[in-house]
Amino acid sequence: MNREQYAEMLRTISEVHKAGGDIRKCIMGFREKYKYVYIYNDSIFKMLFGNPENMRMTASFLNAILKLDGGDCIDNLTFVNPSVNGAFVKTVTSDVVAENQRLERIVLEVQHLEDETYSDRLVFYTAKHTIASKPRGDSYWLRDLNLISLQMFNAFPNSKNYRHSIRLKNQENEEFFKKQTVTLVEIPKFLKGDYASDESLLAQWLRVIDGLNNETPLAVPEDSMLALLQKKAKLSIFTEEFLVSEAMAMSDRQYELYVEKKHARKEGLEEGRAEGRAEGRAEGRAEGLTEGANAKAREMAKKMLEKNKPIEEIIEFTELSESEVLSIKASLV
Repeated sequence: MNREQYAEMLRTISEVHKAGGDIRKCIMGFREKYKYVYIYNDSIFKMLFGNPENMRMTASFLNAILKLDGGDCIDNLTFVNPSVNGAFVKTVTSDVVAENQRLERIVLEVQHLEDETYSDRLVFYTAKHTIASKPRGDSYWLRDLNLISLQMFNAFPNSKNYRHSIRLKNQENEEFFKKQTVTLVEIPKFLKGDYASDESLLAQWLRVIDGLNNETPLAVPEDSMLALLQKKAKLSIFTEEFLVSEAMAMSDRQYELYVEKKHARKEGLEEGRAEGRAEGRAEGRAEGLTEGANAKAREMAKKMLEKNKPIEEIIEFTELSESEVLSIKASLV
């Protein structure tokens, strides 16, 4: 299923749950309609690529993204914040974080929203994980860090490349520090661009994921890691407890935005106008927030942080400011 279909499923599950309806029947209806989950959903992505059970699959995906082969390949991973099959999973950070056999740290995340703080966040995450992976002692020696961002927007719209490797360099393009690499993968550019001749491992992974998101699985070698992903991404594997937990994490604001966009498409309106109406209602609610409502928003933010939701998503759902969310996050450490 695609992103909108996944959101519709969670919305329906949430409404049935709140009404005291038959959750199992509701979920079974979606399992009959859809075979696969939306892989780029934050929680789904972590369950697939942050689960120790899927270590070999994650290593294969990382090797494809980082273009590693031969002796440079990742053949073993230790997850710093492992995800497990359950509803309320608390982990250390909002990313899939692992260390390879050389103790190099690798951070893998999905970015859905582009805003003015996007590059700031990537630099902050890089600094954060550099410090977190530093060996104890007074030495300034640092371990290698690869921070990977799978993006639902284009960071370099004028570039023909959909994969970008970023390091510190001087004006002569000479590398100053080779231990810190940020790799950006622009998903929309690849899917909409002219890359039919690209047979790289990364291109194969992106095509297989897109096929699952559109309920059109591609033919892949039976014993490959791509086949394993197709098996692990089946909706039937994800428990009722997990899906209900995900559904109840949806906010009224997210639901309202979803409904406005859906109606806008039927009416032939521009999506931006729909967002404006939804945002206007949200702002109106924010002006009338009582002390109790603010406390409820902060409690929701706390739960979302514990479930590794991205900061920008928490801000959007709770209507709290970035400084408030970061303050709550600091209190959890």
